[in-house]
Amino acid sequence: INQHPQLREYIMSVEDITADIKALIEEKQCGPIMIRLSWHDAGVFSSGKLTGGCPNAAMRFTDGGEGTFGANAGLPDVALDFLQPLTDKYVTPGIISNADLWTLTANVATEVMGGPAIPTRFG
Repeated sequence: INQHPQLREYIMSVEDITADIKALIEEKQCGPIMIRLSWHDAGVFSSGKLTGGCPNAAMRFTDGGEGTFGANAGLPDVALDFLQPLTDKYVTPGIISNADLWTLTANVATEVMGGPAIPTRFG
C-alpha cells in the first residue's frame, strides 16, 4: 500500500473485482467474448522473435502483434471496451495485471453462465 498511495483510498479485494465482473457479464451478456479473450491471450505463441505471444496482455495493442491477428478479431475493440471501466478501476502495476483481470473475468463468466467455479491464480 505504501508503494501505491491510491490504494489508501480504495482497498480492493478479489470479492470486489468478482462482483463488478459478475455485474458486467450479466448486464452486457458478454460472457462468451470474455472467455474468448482469455483463451486467445493465453493461447497465442511466439516464434521466438517476440512478435506475438501472451506476455503483458499484448492483445491491448492494435498497432502490431497479436492485436492484429485475424483470429483475434473483435477482441481488442469489443471485449476490451467492455472491460475498460474495470481496467481503469482495478489494474494497477504490481497489484493486478490486465492478463490477471482477463483470466479472472473468463473464470467468473464461466460460472455466471452456469459452469463450475474455477479457481484463479494471479501472476
